[in-house]
Amino acid sequence: MSDQGKSLGFEPIALTGTERALVSEVRAFARAEPFPPSAESPTRGGFSREFSVELARRGWVGMTIPTQYGGAARSGVERCLVISELLAAGAPLGAHWTADRQTAPSLMINGPETLRRELLPRIASGLCLIAGGFSEPESGSDLASVRTRAQKVDGGWRITGRKIWTTDADKADYIEILCRTSDSEVKHKGLSLIVVPMDAEGLTVTPIEGMDGERHFNEVVIDNVFAADDWLIGKEGSGWEQLTAELALERAGPERYLSTFPLFESFVQSRRHAAAPEHSHEFIGSVIAQQLGLRLMSLSIARMVDEGGSPVAEAAMAKDLGTELEQLLVDQLWVYRYEQIEPGAAADRFHEFLDINRLRSAVFTTAGGTNEVLRLLVSRQLGSWARSGRIRALGSPLAETVYEQAARIVADPDPAFRSVPRERSDAASLRVFDELRTTGYLGVSVPEDLGGSGGSLSDALEIVRGTAYAGTSTPLVDGAIQAGWLLAQAGIPFPWADELAVVGTGSVRVTDDGTTLTGTVDEIRWPDQATTLVVPIEQDGKLHVATVELASLARPATGANTAGEPLVRAVRLDAVPVRQLVPTGLDHAAGMETLARRAALARAVALSRALQRTAEISIEYAAQRSQFGQPINRFQAVQAHLTRLASEAQRVAVLVDAAHAALGEGSDPAIDFALVAAARTLSGNAAMTAGRTAHQVHGAIGVTMEYALQRFTRRLWEWSAADGTSARWASRLGAQAVSGDLAAWQLITGI
Repeated sequence: MSDQGKSLGFEPIALTGTERALVSEVRAFARAEPFPPSAESPTRGGFSREFSVELARRGWVGMTIPTQYGGAARSGVERCLVISELLAAGAPLGAHWTADRQTAPSLMINGPETLRRELLPRIASGLCLIAGGFSEPESGSDLASVRTRAQKVDGGWRITGRKIWTTDADKADYIEILCRTSDSEVKHKGLSLIVVPMDAEGLTVTPIEGMDGERHFNEVVIDNVFAADDWLIGKEGSGWEQLTAELALERAGPERYLSTFPLFESFVQSRRHAAAPEHSHEFIGSVIAQQLGLRLMSLSIARMVDEGGSPVAEAAMAKDLGTELEQLLVDQLWVYRYEQIEPGAAADRFHEFLDINRLRSAVFTTAGGTNEVLRLLVSRQLGSWARSGRIRALGSPLAETVYEQAARIVADPDPAFRSVPRERSDAASLRVFDELRTTGYLGVSVPEDLGGSGGSLSDALEIVRGTAYAGTSTPLVDGAIQAGWLLAQAGIPFPWADELAVVGTGSVRVTDDGTTLTGTVDEIRWPDQATTLVVPIEQDGKLHVATVELASLARPATGANTAGEPLVRAVRLDAVPVRQLVPTGLDHAAGMETLARRAALARAVALSRALQRTAEISIEYAAQRSQFGQPINRFQAVQAHLTRLASEAQRVAVLVDAAHAALGEGSDPAIDFALVAAARTLSGNAAMTAGRTAHQVHGAIGVTMEYALQRFTRRLWEWSAADGTSARWASRLGAQAVSGDLAAWQLITGI
């Protein structure tokens, strides 16, 4: 499993004002009237040459083609945004798809100029359909083994061979043929790409009927077909490099997770006519979280291409995750095919989309390269990905500093710092707490004039990043991020340099005279380290903040959760004296929502960094552990496990980092609901998969106290259930998605 090229990775991107305006413009056009479900080119919304011409007239075909060739000279990100809107609406894009998506960019890079002048204006006008003649009967995903040959003759080439699974070849104007133009001991060498008009003598196309009765695929027999010299793309023998770049564009596009979005949206819209629609909210929210992560990955890849990159492995990773989601989506929705639902247009539309995709879903994970092969492609870069993970996971001097402090503690040879048995507090995390207090980090994000260390919520999350990546826990989530925010809203100063305050929520009420609290606090974390409990109280619909001295509580002995974090549960308050009770001026519901979002984002940040490190440890271990005479990372099954670990970590990270980046600076920034809910949902769900997969890779050593993996998996499991479970946040996302016709798509796009 060797490393090739740069380390793979994704960076979240923020859309510019121009890009957001473009989205709104395309959406207004695409959503003017609903497109009917179509089984004709279903993964591309349908087939209509007239519609392709209309899109071209608006400048939405050939968007990245330079103006000198009739294009709009816009960015790959802008094209991705336009295509996403059209796919989500179910618009028919099949008539220009391949030419626009991959042939045009290849021609712009490789030429020749004569072919650019011939084809690019036609592509930009929506008048050119190009089929991809790549796969052969004996060469499916192994395209380097193609047998089609091109023999050099006067003025051009004579091509002979056979292609199969060639989409829309029966409708195409041209075909792009991968063929061998010279022999080489290295099978990837000596390949070329040549374009041939479909009316060329010697081409025979035979449609292949699919199990849905449609004829999307074709067999193409190429019998001594002539192609002029200047129909060779780029240099002779460079076909493999060109094809790899083209396939990256094919695999990374939004169609890899949005071709089934019209189906999903029709299901969401039909819930208003179904019995007990709330039962599907969690499922809907989980799908939205995955799609939001995939959208960010797709846009990130488009930005890389705009900047001159060739994100082959990133595209393979995105395609694997996206098409698996699409395939599973059809399976999960199939149980609703014969549900009891109010008859009408909404139900009919959902059922028709479902029937179409039921018979097409089997091909989702094979088209564009089977997912199993793509995982092998990604696995070749996992070593460099793991080695560069620290830079990617931390990303700031503050996170790096905190990580180094925590990592030194965990590395202490004293066995007590490795981890602890169940129900005992983690000594390493307790030592980290002391370090954070000594360095003044406990009060980060709390204004200095209120006793804090200053800084922003983003700064506090950087501290969470550093401690989580080291496999330790921090009181900042319950302290400065929640309790500190409540105290600041009430204007209550607190000596964060010397003491710790933690939040306590539950069913608690204050007496009429405001002097005592009665009720139950669900949980108090870090009770032995904290001096003050901060309790949000509702009075007349408004948020008040009460403080209580923890020493005044009659509480159970401190225990610990599965991560070794100290806590007590179900603490009864019986007329406990209130030290302070101060109004905030905020509505109680709004204040509690802000508190929940702050906690959810902090947990998502912690989960994402623990996920990253879990994947890295597993990759490092698999490279060192030998079985049957070789490292276990050479076994395909192990490679698949490792690729899935890294893929899940990357999808979570790009979403969590986008939610983090959206905060900007400030101790009390607005927190986007969709981003945070999706980040919390996705990170919590991925935690369960990652923990299981990592332990499968490690075997027995992974469950021992002496080995580092358990520090991370114990936190993944614990944090996935903390501060509102992933299921709860998914249900909230789903409920909001059902509230309006385009609500699901608006949650995904933020527009």
